[in-house]
Amino acid sequence: MKKMKIFNQVPVLTDGQIDKQAEKQIRFLKAIHPQLEESHWNEGRIELRPVKREQSIEDYLRSFGSWRLGQKDVVELKKFLHAINGKGVDLYYSAFAFDFDMVVYKKDGKPYEKGKVNKENALFTSILAADFDDITEEQFLQEKQRLLDLDIETIDVFSGHGWQSIILLNHRVTDKEILKKFTGLMMAKGFRVDSAIVDASRVLRMPFSFNCKALDKKSKYYDSINPKIIATTDHFWTERRYHVADVFGKLNNLPDVVEQTTPLTEIDLETIPTAPISNAERKAEKNNAIKEIEIIEVNQIDVEHLKAVYSMLNFKRLPLAIQKILAGSQSGLRNKVMFFIIPFLRNKLGLDIQMIRAIMTLWGERCSPILDADEIGKEVGRIYGLGFKGGHGVYTQELFQAYGYLDFDQYKIKDEIKITNSFFDDFAVLPDASVKIYLSMKLAAELGVVKEFSKKDIQRFANISERTIERNIKALVAKKYVSKRRSNRRKGETYVYYLTPYFSAAEGYTTLGNALVDKMLKELTDGEMKLYCFLRRKSGNQEDCFWASQKYIADQIGKTQQGLSLMTNNLDNKGFLKKTTEENGKIKQSKYVLKF
Repeated sequence: MKKMKIFNQVPVLTDGQIDKQAEKQIRFLKAIHPQLEESHWNEGRIELRPVKREQSIEDYLRSFGSWRLGQKDVVELKKFLHAINGKGVDLYYSAFAFDFDMVVYKKDGKPYEKGKVNKENALFTSILAADFDDITEEQFLQEKQRLLDLDIETIDVFSGHGWQSIILLNHRVTDKEILKKFTGLMMAKGFRVDSAIVDASRVLRMPFSFNCKALDKKSKYYDSINPKIIATTDHFWTERRYHVADVFGKLNNLPDVVEQTTPLTEIDLETIPTAPISNAERKAEKNNAIKEIEIIEVNQIDVEHLKAVYSMLNFKRLPLAIQKILAGSQSGLRNKVMFFIIPFLRNKLGLDIQMIRAIMTLWGERCSPILDADEIGKEVGRIYGLGFKGGHGVYTQELFQAYGYLDFDQYKIKDEIKITNSFFDDFAVLPDASVKIYLSMKLAAELGVVKEFSKKDIQRFANISERTIERNIKALVAKKYVSKRRSNRRKGETYVYYLTPYFSAAEGYTTLGNALVDKMLKELTDGEMKLYCFLRRKSGNQEDCFWASQKYIADQIGKTQQGLSLMTNNLDNKGFLKKTTEENGKIKQSKYVLKF
């Protein structure tokens, strides 16, 4: 454990020290709120909240907030840290990201303060947090060991008078009761956690700041003679992330010390509260909350016309109910349609956010009245940013009445792995063997064979030499597709490797069948596998052919045209594709019809 730093007054940091403080806080915030790493704007804003502990501070201290930590945001963070520098202020961060634009009111009719997280505007969290307050270091280490025995690693923050243990999640949880459920489960299993961490509006102690409660006359730690100002910092760090159901499952294996009022055997992670898509509909919903909607059943649609409109989709392959939805939606159903169709386009068809915005804008033009494109764009960003994990949103009874029966099995993804599209975009710089290593690891992880890989594991699954692994896994680690950590469990192994669970949602993904990946690993050379994967990516999840010049493809995957021509011939001979070449003036173009 790190040595505790105690001061008798709040330290005044130099510019260089504030730069270092900001750097450490940014690293922490990006771990807690991974959406802050993304280059694009996202829906969820985070808050850093200053709380005055000295009565002599008269200035109003505004919270710092950010949707992403880009260069401008870092500058604003440093200004914020300068504003509270040397003052008796405690600093907290929001556990949940929230909707900054949502205006909600308290029971007394007063609005919640703008720019602060509350129980109404909270959107999602990517952590589970436990507060171990007023216990000794030895007692805390015993509690931590119980979690380690369950193979649960945590980031641990010394808060000044206790510790906070944070479990990083590999997805977003929109259940606003999740912290309450987690705290209740921890208490039931005998962990000495504070029962106060229960709501989505919770703010937690920010590391790399100062605990100034000793300056607050209302605090039990108040000391007017010799106040103890304590530096807060991280004591243990991890980059491992978990699925929330996995964490709850591991904890549920422990015997109950306290009887659970509501046994938490199953967590519903797919419940997303709906919200109107425009100001007009917000007002309409408020004024007509009790009024029932008259559902108009959609019978006939012009499929050929819609096929031309939605040229980016294989429209005829879509279920009939989806085709009817894309023909336009009546007022009163559009919000339900948005929450259903956006997760469908993202999670079933693997489309990125730009493509979904384009599709939903075309849909909005077919609604009556026409929906504003800017409003749709904002709502797509909001719903997409929630990270909904299901294959689609809720297909409500109203949607069923309007659009008919929907056969979900028609688009049920079975035995497939998902690969972020940014992986394919890096093919020009990724070595061929790196692609083979990554796909073999993805397949092994999907089949549940192994999640953490030694070099010997990778050697077995990819069927390559240890030296080849050492040369080529570096590129995957550098690009953050694979992570590594030191190993204490495997004799003779310096590191273990695991697939990085997060990827940018804006990039979208491509699916590859497990059987296809296995077939490629067995029958194709490294370069042929790389090429075929690229063709699959470019043809899209819904198509089976791709037109392109050989120069274009060669540039995209780091090959020569001569080498590419040889590989496409080999893929043709091996039965993976059918290649035909046509001349368009002086330019030769090849068409590749993919067989798998």
